[in-house]
Amino acid sequence: MKKDIFSQVRGNPLFFVFLGIILILTGIIIASNLNLSPHSKAVDISQPRSGSSLTETGESPFVWVAEKVSPTVVNISAEVYQKAPAEFSFPFDDEFFRRFFGEQPKEKGSPERKFKTTSLGSGFIFKKDGYVLTNNHVVSGAEKIWVKLPDGSEYKAKLLGADDQTDIAVLKIDADKDLPVAELGDSDSIRVGDWAIAIGNPFPQLGLDRTLTVGVISGVGRKNLSFGEGTTPAYQNYIQTDASINPGNSGGPLVNTAGKVIGINAAITNPTGMAVNIGIGFAIPINFAKSVIPYLVEGKEVSRGYLGIETVPITKDLQEALDLPSDQGVIVNTVQENTPAFESGLKRGDVIVKFNGKEVNDVQQFRFLVAQTLPNSKADLEVIRKGKRLNISVKLGSKSEFVSSEGKEKETKTKTEKWLGLEVETSTKALADQYRVKFSPGVLVVDVEQGSSADEKGIQPGDIIIEIDQREVTNIDDYQKVVSSLKDRKKAIPLVISRNGTIIYLALKP
Repeated sequence: MKKDIFSQVRGNPLFFVFLGIILILTGIIIASNLNLSPHSKAVDISQPRSGSSLTETGESPFVWVAEKVSPTVVNISAEVYQKAPAEFSFPFDDEFFRRFFGEQPKEKGSPERKFKTTSLGSGFIFKKDGYVLTNNHVVSGAEKIWVKLPDGSEYKAKLLGADDQTDIAVLKIDADKDLPVAELGDSDSIRVGDWAIAIGNPFPQLGLDRTLTVGVISGVGRKNLSFGEGTTPAYQNYIQTDASINPGNSGGPLVNTAGKVIGINAAITNPTGMAVNIGIGFAIPINFAKSVIPYLVEGKEVSRGYLGIETVPITKDLQEALDLPSDQGVIVNTVQENTPAFESGLKRGDVIVKFNGKEVNDVQQFRFLVAQTLPNSKADLEVIRKGKRLNISVKLGSKSEFVSSEGKEKETKTKTEKWLGLEVETSTKALADQYRVKFSPGVLVVDVEQGSSADEKGIQPGDIIIEIDQREVTNIDDYQKVVSSLKDRKKAIPLVISRNGTIIYLALKP
């Protein structure tokens, strides 16, 4: 019988050689997935390569972020002249130490010396003609500022504008060329668990410039934080991340996997008291910075809306006592005279539940809503007053104008009426944090004259006076009214003081 053609071919030894070559080539093609070697094609850093844990070329996605963002990150050195007691030295005179661990106690009458320090930090270019964004505390009080680019070139920088209320500053350098720019993202879109990448200049004295660290967004909306005297911003809405942020990282960008800036690295906290990162770092949301940048670029003071009230949160007990539907909103604690709130008819005890249609959640969020509204614009408030809902319209003022005039008035009152050796200011959360004491409404003692009646009774700076002569004191105005009525008093005057949360009863003899 005649064999078929396939059987004849299969019996030929060359058939197996041919079949082996075909199989080898097929395996190579499948394994390579028809991709060329990564070294044979140009790398495009204008777009992210992949959203997965590895790119198609086997690289981490953070490689692309580093290539895109690192060229925009700069080193900043600022020369600052400071005064300090002669016996104090490093680390107490170090900016980073003070920022995260507060001011250290100083002996009365200690001699002072003037010395130069160099504040080292980070920043990033956000406009190609040399505009740099950083933290205010990096450049605050500096007489000279230098910006060093990734290529090693260094330029003297001009401070265009700074805002200590948000801890943001804008610098300008003249580089005579277009510079790479960091793209600003949307911090409102981030979620806890998203990747977070910090790029900056940690431990600059070691030369560790443009270091990249990776972590996640571990919290949002962090507030009521204290970083030491003179370094705590009034407006706080921090992004929390476990991406390592260390001394020198301040002012650098926090970015997402798309290479867009979502925050400005600002601070760390460490309950152990050691100046090392333990995975709790904070960044200023970039959307918050966006509202401030236009003012700073123009060298103008940031303009914020102003009502003229002090508010307190609604606790569960207050909710029950006032018969409120929920614990959302804020209670008006004080209405200052001749302010927009006073003119609109707001009263102490009013509960503000909505501001321009937005629900009010807490004191800090309410402050943001007011501050981000332009002065001279109208705001509609929904208020609960003794169980009834009211709509109150108010024309906001300018915070800078009111605070300036208020500050001058308080300064005059303090100088003309230093009562029984006491110098006081209205107690605020920020002032209490500065003195590292528990906040309570009242007036906080900032100075006690040696040998005075107050000094003999042991009253000390940081004490908060909440009652004088059985009359409640909630601010400097209450204090001045009570003091004025007691100017002819000869017998002892009872005081109630909060000393770091502990209530103390005292009697001062004029």
